[in-house]
Amino acid sequence: MRLPADDHTGARIADYRKLRHLTQEALAQRAYLSRSCIAKVERGLAPATPAVVAAVARVLQVDVAVLNGQPYTSEMQQDHLDLMIAPLSDALDLYDLGPDPDITPRSLADIEPDVRALCEKACATEYSGVGQQLPGLLGELTTAISLLPEGEERRRTAAALSWCYWVAYEFAYRLGYHLLASIALERMGWTAEQAQDPLLLAVRLSRRSAMLLRRGDNRMSLRTLDRAHRLVGQHDAPGSVPALAVSGSLHLAAAIAAAQAKAPDAVAGHMELARQVAKEIGRDVPQVYWAAFGETNVRHFDVATRVELGQLGDAVRAAQALHFPAEHPRMRVGRYYIEMARAYTEMGRAEAAQRALSQARTVAPQQARYHPLVRETIGALVRRQRRAAEGLTSLAAWVGM
Repeated sequence: MRLPADDHTGARIADYRKLRHLTQEALAQRAYLSRSCIAKVERGLAPATPAVVAAVARVLQVDVAVLNGQPYTSEMQQDHLDLMIAPLSDALDLYDLGPDPDITPRSLADIEPDVRALCEKACATEYSGVGQQLPGLLGELTTAISLLPEGEERRRTAAALSWCYWVAYEFAYRLGYHLLASIALERMGWTAEQAQDPLLLAVRLSRRSAMLLRRGDNRMSLRTLDRAHRLVGQHDAPGSVPALAVSGSLHLAAAIAAAQAKAPDAVAGHMELARQVAKEIGRDVPQVYWAAFGETNVRHFDVATRVELGQLGDAVRAAQALHFPAEHPRMRVGRYYIEMARAYTEMGRAEAAQRALSQARTVAPQQARYHPLVRETIGALVRRQRRAAEGLTSLAAWVGM
């Protein structure tokens, strides 16, 4: 297995730090991190976590994707995903061009099941299926909405198109095409306004807050989530299950933002609000506005926020009480195992970390293959060992290391 010394995020951080004429100490101070953290990350002995990369990217004035080395072109070529980026980019440009004379849209009743199936694939991180079907649906719905007068059918068509833009965001974002993901989010906002659905607008803002958090802008991320909560309050039935599910998901997103800001009191406050909403709903709702909210999500984020706060022992203990139902979105389950792999790595528990990585691969293979933290965690495990175990070597080869 070939693992060049400069083939990881920490080495790229070191390169940009030197280009900016900063010492490790200076970078650490400006990023509000410890020098030992910067030193370990640069040497590849500790995973470059999303919070660390975001903080460093802000200081170095470079995009997070550049430090992560995204997109992972070789792996995308192997999975034939690279062929899907240009058609998606072209489809996103159609939004204001009016009807396409070469497209005869089907009825909305025929299109909506395809949109739901596409959203299900996105939640299952089946990127290949998403990339193949998404451009065609975007073209069809863009033409359909251009031909419709104001009214209920136009609003339903706008909602369907908005969800396709949401899928476009998920597809582009997970593969490292963050500019394309930003464009998809803008299109989602445009159509969600036409759908006149405040919950859809709130979901869009939750994704916008995630992109702000990726850049390390915790303050703006939390402001965006506050705005999303106000939109939920504008819904005709703010106490309905859909509105509660979206609201609870927003509280969980705010808890993660607070955890990255190392604000444990704020984390506790948001988690308690999410817990109250889950109790009010009384059950898991895995596919309401694709928000996947309930007691299971609250337990998951209890673990995730503890990992982010560095409370690793508490996170592992909390994880023992977490069991995912069969219908839980694979995107969420896969993310949980990625988080646990990071925690075990930081605790020096290499075998447990490797098992968690293998579980992430089993549950949501394409998510794991293209997730920067998976690569960082594998790299840290390899560099800490004199001789990598066979299973770890296999994982490293699979993600392209």
